[in-house]
Amino acid sequence: MSEDPTATDDLGEALLSPANVRLFGRPFTGLKIGELGINSASNSPLVMQLRGALAGAPDRSPELARIYGFVYLGNYFKLSDPPVMLVFGPGIDVQPGWMDAISMDTMGVEFKDETFSKGIKLWTCDQMDVALRIDITIGWIKDILLSVDMNSDNNMTGGGVTARADMVGRADLVGRADLVGRADLVGRADLVGAPRRR
Repeated sequence: MSEDPTATDDLGEALLSPANVRLFGRPFTGLKIGELGINSASNSPLVMQLRGALAGAPDRSPELARIYGFVYLGNYFKLSDPPVMLVFGPGIDVQPGWMDAISMDTMGVEFKDETFSKGIKLWTCDQMDVALRIDITIGWIKDILLSVDMNSDNNMTGGGVTARADMVGRADLVGRADLVGRADLVGRADLVGAPRRR
């Protein structure tokens, strides 16, 4: 590894460079990595990477980062719902553009007018790497737990004689105009070989 943190081997134009994915974000401090639960018999690529990171190089230690966007094949893709991801090492500082005086804490976005805010870091990975992604959902218990995970299939104590609210009145299952009465799917004379009416 080079002494210059911005001149790493995985950022150049080498034979496998097109497979590189550059992740842009900042360290996530809301969660800490505790026991990893690495199975000693596993040969999963992620487990192998974690074993290697824990075996020595502090610059490859497992960390958590909020990822706001990524670059792949020369294009920047901004994530609409930035996840927390497992990354390796502290990341490389990204040189901010005209927003040098504005930090991510103040602005709330990492990328505007094709320049990065101050405080954004870069992590690289390969498109074939196995990754860990944590999606954090905040909302009312009835919306993020009850309506999502309460149904007759997983009700271990209520049996089959409950009100079964999951089967009655589901607007997404009943009366879907896009599934019923589609003139382009039913009675099209041009699809069944009959002459068209004019």
